[in-house]
Amino acid sequence: MGRKEKARAGIIYEKLRQELGDKEVEMEIEKARKDLEKLVGMRVSWEDAVLHLATKREEKTEEETEINAFIKHVGKHWKIYYYPIDSFEEDLPVFGNFLEDLEEGGEEVSAIIPNMGFVKTSIVLGTSFQGVKGFAVITKEAKS
Repeated sequence: MGRKEKARAGIIYEKLRQELGDKEVEMEIEKARKDLEKLVGMRVSWEDAVLHLATKREEKTEEETEINAFIKHVGKHWKIYYYPIDSFEEDLPVFGNFLEDLEEGGEEVSAIIPNMGFVKTSIVLGTSFQGVKGFAVITKEAKS
């Protein structure tokens, strides 16, 4: 594995770590490593496992017709969603539809917080370039 692939694996790892958290990303990498080892029949490097995981996640995203939000908290008064995006401008209409669905479903959107960090463009423009990679959407049940 060359230096470019190792650097790419490091960037992908950081992105996944921010998205999933430390424990979850380590579990996902180990699972990807085991899957890849079954395919090739031998021990694979950590970098290969990270790249394999990234490929699997991209394929899964491409299969989905719409990006779905993940519910991160449900309390007595508040609900928090995380809505990941890949391309800010292209995903805005879909994000808008998600917000409309929340309101129509009886939830009042109280706040939208952008999650800034490494995005696909960061690979090309360098790690100092960051963009919006998702939104936290805080809602509460609409008052009648």
